[in-house]
Amino acid sequence: MVVFFLHGRSEKPRCPKFWAVFFVSALFFLLCGVCPAAESGSPGPAGKSSKQPLQVRSIDFEGNASIDSGEIKKIMTTKAPRFRWFFKAPFDENEFREDLARIQSLYVSQGFYHMRLLSHEVRPVGGNRVSIVIRIEEGPPMMVTKVDLTVDGPTPEKWRRSILEALPIKAGARFATPGFKDIEKTALRFVSDQGYPKAKVDLHAKLDKRTNEGTVSADITVGPKCTFGAVRVEGNESVETRVVMREVTFRKGEVFNGSKVEETQRKLFGLDLFQFVDVTVENMEDESTALPVRILVKEMKKQTIRLGVGYGTEDQLRGQAQYEVRNFLGGGRRLQINAKASFLAQLLEGRLTQPYLFSPHGSLLLDGGFLYEDAESFKNRKIFIRPVYEYRWNQQWVTTAGYNFEANRLSDVALSAARRLINDQEHQEYYISSLIAGNTWERVDSTLNPKKGWRLLQNMEYSSNFLGSEVDYFKLTLEGRAYVPTFGFGVLAGRLKWGGTEPMEETDVVPIFKRFFSGGGESVRGYPYQRLGPLDEFGNPIGGMGLVEGSLEWRFPIKNPLEGVVFFDFGNVAPDIRSLSWNDTRYTVGIGARYLTVVGPIRLDIGYELNPPDQEFFSPYQFHFSIGQAF
Repeated sequence: MVVFFLHGRSEKPRCPKFWAVFFVSALFFLLCGVCPAAESGSPGPAGKSSKQPLQVRSIDFEGNASIDSGEIKKIMTTKAPRFRWFFKAPFDENEFREDLARIQSLYVSQGFYHMRLLSHEVRPVGGNRVSIVIRIEEGPPMMVTKVDLTVDGPTPEKWRRSILEALPIKAGARFATPGFKDIEKTALRFVSDQGYPKAKVDLHAKLDKRTNEGTVSADITVGPKCTFGAVRVEGNESVETRVVMREVTFRKGEVFNGSKVEETQRKLFGLDLFQFVDVTVENMEDESTALPVRILVKEMKKQTIRLGVGYGTEDQLRGQAQYEVRNFLGGGRRLQINAKASFLAQLLEGRLTQPYLFSPHGSLLLDGGFLYEDAESFKNRKIFIRPVYEYRWNQQWVTTAGYNFEANRLSDVALSAARRLINDQEHQEYYISSLIAGNTWERVDSTLNPKKGWRLLQNMEYSSNFLGSEVDYFKLTLEGRAYVPTFGFGVLAGRLKWGGTEPMEETDVVPIFKRFFSGGGESVRGYPYQRLGPLDEFGNPIGGMGLVEGSLEWRFPIKNPLEGVVFFDFGNVAPDIRSLSWNDTRYTVGIGARYLTVVGPIRLDIGYELNPPDQEFFSPYQFHFSIGQAF
């Protein structure tokens, strides 16, 4: 597999204003969708061009008060281009007639049985382009006046109240066919979790189109109470049955619970040992109440090699390789050897993962290796070992705690003699022994390109002479990210990060390789890599003890797989935490583009400094290339 990684850095003024203005102008016309040449020409009969097929410029609706225009457009085959300059949307009369029928079906499914399509127009707007206007009379909706629910279980009234609260249709709401069909699924799921997987639901709806009132009734026969029977595992070859069984969330003789069956399947997939998992509850059609469970798996390849190459303007040529052994020495262990190389860093790392340590939710991660950093102001060689205990509270929340030992050798410190601090000496070795801990709490719809959800990240490091460290400090970083859909058109994404380092005990100054830096394609995009913050008289970054960064960007679709971005970034790096000030914060704005791929979006960003520093070491415009969203 070949993966392209793109990143950006500019050490010198490589971005003339001409190109920045050109890029901004291009995106402006893209957003406006105005191209005078494209609007010229005279239409033929009925607004049709005699030379070219009709192209849809816009689709508008009138009278649709209850259903949003965006929801209607989703079920239509006829589309209008979001940006009309570069992209076309041909008009097909047969497809449009089918779209009108789909619109009527949509309204009926949402309870508008008297909906009428009053008219539709295909208007010429210049050249071979047309604008479509569809007028709708929704009419009165069908309203649910009563929901009757009967349950014959051991606690019928208690269950009835719980099911009614969970139902997608309630008294006083509009009747919708999808919600009506989900009543059965909701009721069966509830009683299955109470131990009655063989329940039956008799569902009815009485709708009066004259009064536009309807009633819904559901009679639930729960059937016999069931328990889990024997669990049978099939298909595993090298993975021991006990590894599969320890992920099973139920035991033989336990009261049946449908949610536990689903959780078991999810956990087995999470092991990353199987390419196929099927958990089947048997004897559902006969009269037995002890229900056996069959788990069928198909193992992944035991060993995997992954390769990736790329190029970017920050780290230039980049490559990576990973060798992974699944079920290493049995027990579900995993061994990974990772190698990464670029003009900024070279890493060789090994990781052994031991699952099920002390708890089904706990794992030991043993990392160790070598890292060479070629930063803007220094070079550092580091050998490290890092045992970490990971505890997964649930799907969203993970806590880590462990120990870190590293031996650093600093070289090629590019700071001037006046700005070089006591712990920035070249060819000196720094031994750091520290305790580390962190929390990750996230709920996003996609890891590579989130469009909805949030992330909270916290990391802490405590290095002390008591632990045998030559450098003593406490370091804390906090970061929050949020992703909010914007009215069905794009995503509003925000990020806020704070970091602080406090020297302690016998340490007055933390070495440069442990300080905060900002600027670049992953932080404040109006600045080159690591060059936002204190600089020496030659423009070399010094780093700081305090950091604040933030971003707000709107990601909007252009035409799949292309997206656009408008962003605002800010950041500040201070010599110490107490000197962090909004007065010294730097602000940038910019625009960008994203090309969506299976390995994440490839992005191009251009940032502009709103309040640049007094020194003129670099251009106020910066280009950044990368793979993956900025955050």
